[in-house]
Amino acid sequence: MAYTVPETHQPCKGDRKELPNGLRELATLSEVLVSRNVNVCEVFLCCTPRQASFSIYTTGTDQDEILSIKESGMCVFRECIGAARNLNLRMSNSDDENVATFYRTMTCSRGCCYSPGPPSMAVNSPPHIRLGKIEERVTCCNPIFDVLPHKENEPTLTYTTNCCYMKTCNWCTDVEIQVYDPATDNLVAKIIKNSKSDRAELFNLKNDFLVECK
Repeated sequence: MAYTVPETHQPCKGDRKELPNGLRELATLSEVLVSRNVNVCEVFLCCTPRQASFSIYTTGTDQDEILSIKESGMCVFRECIGAARNLNLRMSNSDDENVATFYRTMTCSRGCCYSPGPPSMAVNSPPHIRLGKIEERVTCCNPIFDVLPHKENEPTLTYTTNCCYMKTCNWCTDVEIQVYDPATDNLVAKIIKNSKSDRAELFNLKNDFLVECK
């Protein structure tokens, strides 16, 4: 059964008459695969000469790429600084149209050191439409994130993981990110990374996440 984004979760409601190509297809799917494009240099040298990039595919027999995500950043920042690094992502569709951007300044990972406010990531839709932000709660272990629409203080989604630091959990268990509707506490989606049961994942030969909408 196809998954339809609830009206209260429509990011472009009031800003655009319809979602752009790529996001429109994404809103009708109940399951997608997010796959990082791994570079050989990155596997052996912990550094990649090009920007990190991801692809979002439909699942099933025919895996069609519907969106791509590219990260702008300095070499080794991802491996050395991890979640504390500044993050600048650009999401594009198959027509190379820029459909969304995500930006976060360098911050204290897991909120364990002083910060003037909770770490947050701005979510925009070009050219200048602010959709909202993803805000991290101050915790010292399992991270918790809230998705807040622009100019609103109440989150529409909340998500958390089953482990404290994903890289250390990879060897012990598969990673599962659970996405909830905070108004009802209902589980609306899961993001699953089969790191323990897949040797290629353990040794960074691939980096895949399966997104399942309930």
